Amino acid sequence: MNVQGSTPETPGMAGWFDQGLPPRQQVLGFIYAKWAIGALRAIVEVGVPDALAGGPRTAAELSAATGTDADALYRVLRAVAAAGVLDEDREGRFALRPVSEGLVSDAEGGIRDMFLFASDPMLWRPYENVAHSLRTGEAAFVEAFGSPFYEYTQANPDKAAVLDRAMLQNRYPGTERIFDEFDFGRFRRIADVGGGRGHFLVELLRRFPGTTGVLADQAHTVAEAKEVLDGSGVGDRITVAPTDFFVEVPAGCDAYFIKNTLHNWDNAKAELILRSVRAAIGEGDARLLIVENLLRGPGEWDVGKLIDVESLAVLGGRERGLAEWDRIAGAAGFVRANEPVPGDVALLEYRPV
Repeated sequence: MNVQGSTPETPGMAGWFDQGLPPRQQVLGFIYAKWAIGALRAIVEVGVPDALAGGPRTAAELSAATGTDADALYRVLRAVAAAGVLDEDREGRFALRPVSEGLVSDAEGGIRDMFLFASDPMLWRPYENVAHSLRTGEAAFVEAFGSPFYEYTQANPDKAAVLDRAMLQNRYPGTERIFDEFDFGRFRRIADVGGGRGHFLVELLRRFPGTTGVLADQAHTVAEAKEVLDGSGVGDRITVAPTDFFVEVPAGCDAYFIKNTLHNWDNAKAELILRSVRAAIGEGDARLLIVENLLRGPGEWDVGKLIDVESLAVLGGRERGLAEWDRIAGAAGFVRANEPVPGDVALLEYRPV
């Protein structure tokens, strides 16, 4: 297998997509990235970053620590180092770099569990057949595994655990920006719809002591919230409400907050969720607060456009631009009340009409 091209001058992954390279070489960068991801997942899976947390070690030492074949491990480590994720010195010792420190199990602000989730076969296999989604508009995940994503994870506890660990590790991005840009203190009672185990709601109530909250999610999800709420200091201000948000959400709140949930669903189902919120508001003037990717315009770099393909292939969901959000919310009985900034974390406020 030989798909080599001219060697980029910039070492590691940074040079693979250099626009100064010949076009063919730039395409080869995607092939190199595929090889690198497989190699990196392998060393994370067997625990190499954890074994390097105490300092540099040789492949033989890492082999003994991880129970792996020394020669095979060295070859994979060498490739990962060539990609710029590890350091390799002339004495044959490997060490973590800043980019790989977050792959250690207990790293503060780490990304290990998110990386293992994103590179898990349950997310890779749908990508083998994205063309199915192109031809049908349906999630390729169903074609690959025979059932929708959430049904599959509920039936496979080991995969559900992979998902749960990743979501716990991914719950913080954008949090500070949300709190900096929006005053939640104006609301007396906030429902976190699809709020999982309550991490965000706990942080919100800590910052706004005059506010109470309702944690609304599926029964099996909120059943696991006790561990988060106990000892949080705000558990007595939170009501846990098992909820099927396609049917109804708890009434009696003056704000309904939905964070990184609606993109999991197609337009029809997302609208159904918002209709449940609108029904709960009734004749009141409660606000709908949506936090999601807000896609930028044509030709602009936006990671949300890549996440959109993931949403399509795995969930049958979608990322959306401002006009799309306004259209869905409008169909459910809302009109926008703010001017959000496009980006990977945007807060859209809607009022009922």
